[in-house]
Amino acid sequence: MNMSENQNQPQDRNLSRNQVQNDGRAFKFKPLISFLTVFSFLLLAFSGFILYIRPEGGLARWVGWKAIGLDKSGWETVHIVFCALFFLVGVIHLILNFKAIILYLTSGIDRNRKNLAEMLVAGLLVFVLLLMAIWRLPPVNWLMEGRAHFKNHPRSLRSQPPSADFEKQSLRRVMEQLGKTPDRVLRELEARGLAGVSPESSLEEVARRNNMTPQELYLLIRAY
Repeated sequence: MNMSENQNQPQDRNLSRNQVQNDGRAFKFKPLISFLTVFSFLLLAFSGFILYIRPEGGLARWVGWKAIGLDKSGWETVHIVFCALFFLVGVIHLILNFKAIILYLTSGIDRNRKNLAEMLVAGLLVFVLLLMAIWRLPPVNWLMEGRAHFKNHPRSLRSQPPSADFEKQSLRRVMEQLGKTPDRVLRELEARGLAGVSPESSLEEVARRNNMTPQELYLLIRAY
């Protein structure tokens, strides 16, 4: 072993020791924010897609719509929570990278104007898209027409609700509108094994207690 190799050995040991210390150093905040930004964006995008294809609010409740085990209210909660998280970590991400962002912006308007073209194109695209959204121009209106297709024509729809929020009507009110005798229909429902059948309970409440949709319960009542 020559002299240079002997001199390199302490340096190698110092490097390996420093590497171990760096690998085991304290929890880092910047990577945490970056990962939270990515993960919250993915969940936000996925929940947004689910809400895009869900039926209109009243129809979703009427047919008991669910996706991956969650109903409309559940997916709205998921979307709002991760929207708030994405906004929060986005603000923190902007603060942590404020210098880099200012550098990008100023480099577009300084003497060199290195990023001027990119900045103008990005601003123009956002402005044009905003006008398309306001005036419902193609392809934005195609996106909304596709949304209307899912919104108004759920596959499980067998009977249109007689009125908006009809599932919130009491059983007594539903029976009166159908011209049914409440006492007789209630006896028939109880004879079929339905639990918690009360004339003052809403169609939605009784349906949920019996693992049914408001639409199914309504069709059952109408059959009597």
